[in-house]
Amino acid sequence: MKLWQLLGLVLWTTTLGAQSWQRLIEEPCYGIAINPKNPRTLYVGGEGRQLYRSYDGGKSWDTIVVEFRTATTQFTNVLVHPIDTNVVFVGGIRFGTLRRSNNNGQTWESVLVGQQNYTFSGEAVIVDPTNPQILYAAEFMTSTIFRSTDRGRSWQVRGSIPPDSSLPTPVPPRLCCIAIRPDSTGILYAGCQGSAIYRSDDSGRTWRLVQRFYQSALRDTEIPQIRFSTLRPNVGYAVMTYFFWQLRPNGGLWRTTDGGWSWHVLAFQDTSLWAMGIRPRDDRDELVVGGFTEFFDADTVVPGARIIRRTVDEGRTWQIHDDRIPWLGQLPGNVFAFRYVHEGANTRLYCATDAGLYALDVSSDEPVPPLERERFVIVQPMPGVLRVIADYQEAPAGVSAWAELYNVLGQQVARIPLRRYGQRAFYGEANVAHLPAGMYYARLVIGDPIASAAVLIPN
Repeated sequence: MKLWQLLGLVLWTTTLGAQSWQRLIEEPCYGIAINPKNPRTLYVGGEGRQLYRSYDGGKSWDTIVVEFRTATTQFTNVLVHPIDTNVVFVGGIRFGTLRRSNNNGQTWESVLVGQQNYTFSGEAVIVDPTNPQILYAAEFMTSTIFRSTDRGRSWQVRGSIPPDSSLPTPVPPRLCCIAIRPDSTGILYAGCQGSAIYRSDDSGRTWRLVQRFYQSALRDTEIPQIRFSTLRPNVGYAVMTYFFWQLRPNGGLWRTTDGGWSWHVLAFQDTSLWAMGIRPRDDRDELVVGGFTEFFDADTVVPGARIIRRTVDEGRTWQIHDDRIPWLGQLPGNVFAFRYVHEGANTRLYCATDAGLYALDVSSDEPVPPLERERFVIVQPMPGVLRVIADYQEAPAGVSAWAELYNVLGQQVARIPLRRYGQRAFYGEANVAHLPAGMYYARLVIGDPIASAAVLIPN
């Protein structure tokens, strides 16, 4: 069977011209962090408790050994604090703790230590984008969420993923990653084993299951990364890894367009994906995904290793980068992390793999296909709440925006203020639990009435 048949979708390729990937490190790499105030300073998590550091955009490197070398430790989580960029965090697999340096990696202290070795598997250590004093960490083995309110100096247990009541013996699913929705400091999402996404509305204190993507007896499927769009906060993406070919349908790239309440396959059904990168480009999200395969049985290999795909039009078309990476020998070619870096007019995409660290200089004049979106969307993420999403590029800065809700008699029953988000998006929410069930009419007003939509409020 051909690879594209395994992927379960047709890929439209675009000409990549002179774009080529450079290998910057020839050792296994698992996590990437970039100094947000100086994009030429990079930290790359390696194997054996090694952290690679560059001050010149990857031209030269020095190697930091955290305490001592070991053969199996993988630094999957590396983070530079966005305010105090001297502060660096490392955590990962078979490392046991989360460590913090306040001097660019010269010395380290353990800031998150338990009675058992802690594992931070996927993208598990994050900063609150609206309050950088606050950090969250998601521990894999205990399904525990930790929170720091002092830039990671001290940590407290914030909450935990509840047991899975659908199991004969309910146990908490192991916690792979954590993500924060950028429009609300209180809304967190967690990706777990068993292809499950959980949501917290109180900054990680309590959690509830939102969706289980697949049902399988082994429940081995993992969600290692979740990202939300910085252009439209209702849009998010999740990648999924699985291990046994017999358990398909499985894996793939999933998307939400209602703020995380429901998720649907966007691309790459039955492909095992681990890594994802996202950046805003004009009025759309540019995405890149990378695959992962655990080689248990060569006769039933799950497609994932040495797969790298990029889209500049939110998944409508995809570029194939698989063979443009100078992979090393017989190494699997699993991808663990992507990071976009902007320096002036230039953009560089870094990719951490078990075959090394690679970089792609993205052309600034690359053609971008046009997009058409529905300009006025109303969704009901939970009973009694309406969320309004408007896409209106022509709105001048500072203009007021709102949505008006009318009943069948033409009486206005609600006015929903909308906030601007990004270059062209507006959004807002309203409690409509007091309104009788039935059909309503909504009108979008940005300066003038510009769009309308029918709305059904159910029982």
